[in-house]
Amino acid sequence: MGLIMSKIDEVKKILMELEEKVTDVKGSAVIRTNGLIIASALPSEANERMIAAMSAALLGTSKRAAEALFQGTFASLNLELDKGNMFLMGAGRVILVALTKKEPNIGLITLEMEDTSKKLAELF
Repeated sequence: MGLIMSKIDEVKKILMELEEKVTDVKGSAVIRTNGLIIASALPSEANERMIAAMSAALLGTSKRAAEALFQGTFASLNLELDKGNMFLMGAGRVILVALTKKEPNIGLITLEMEDTSKKLAELF
């Protein structure tokens, strides 16, 4: 049991580091590809379960599109919304999700999410 808790604590620490480095990020989470949350640093008003389920669905669709349309591999998704953005990035066997404020610094977010996803891929 202690090993599982330490891994979750490590994930939470990694998410906090991402949010400290990129002030545009309002919340983040690590989600299993089946839509279950591993760890979350999402804002209190966020519906974590809905975000997790939608993230898994978006990732699956994006992977299929990358393969079918471009014979490629999915890297990331930036969903631009009227109140902010939602970024998804594969991180080994899990999904890294970040919610941002409106008109974020996309380059910085992408760069930091790539670093964060590498750290997560090593854990999972």
